[in-house]
Amino acid sequence: MKKHQNREAVIGVRSIAKYFRVGKNTVKALRGVDLEIYPEDFIVIFGPSGCGKSTLLNLILGIEKPTRGEIYIRSKNIFTMTEDDRAAFRLSKVGMVHQSPYWIKSLTVRENIAIPLIIRSIGETIALERADAIMEELNIGELGQQLPTQLSGGQQQRAGLARALVTNPSIVIADEPTGNLDSVGAQEIMHILHDLNTIHHRTILLVTHNDKYWNFGNRRVEMVDGKITKDIKHQDGSKISR
Repeated sequence: MKKHQNREAVIGVRSIAKYFRVGKNTVKALRGVDLEIYPEDFIVIFGPSGCGKSTLLNLILGIEKPTRGEIYIRSKNIFTMTEDDRAAFRLSKVGMVHQSPYWIKSLTVRENIAIPLIIRSIGETIALERADAIMEELNIGELGQQLPTQLSGGQQQRAGLARALVTNPSIVIADEPTGNLDSVGAQEIMHILHDLNTIHHRTILLVTHNDKYWNFGNRRVEMVDGKITKDIKHQDGSKISR
């Protein structure tokens, strides 16, 4: 893994390409992407729909396999791991926030948030206590006994963040987390991500098509047609007004 300012990259993307067959045609979603992500980076990936942003995230998560290239997380080539090992790796090391959270609708918010710990064979009592603590940190403690479908969009996204954080991951990946929210809810989510980075020292990788979120990060990565066209360090990422 490369080093930068005496730091080793936590995620290394090396010459990644991803092609899909659609009928008789080949769609080149990624065309040779290189990206190094360092501890406590907050990288904001911009680009139009179809530029390869979400495909890149799925490859970093090990959900899809590349056509060619390699991805390392903490010096480990994730595609030398079995599928089960990659799933366990994601569960313990990475928190994922989607545009629309996925819920087990028959479970309460509290129980949904505890699920990643229960999957890891953490006892139910401890898992639920950890869920309670995370909900309190995100100011949604009063929502724990409700069903996810009873929450507003902003509340659901906060609960989704709580679920992503319940395993205490060092890396948080967010794919268009504000896409379904109004401006107030979107700002709340962005401030939480900013605090996770600047106060709690999490590495954040955010995908968005909204360039007004640029100032929340410290690096701006722009993608067009499956390639990274810009990777700019931003000097004022910590100066966010509320």
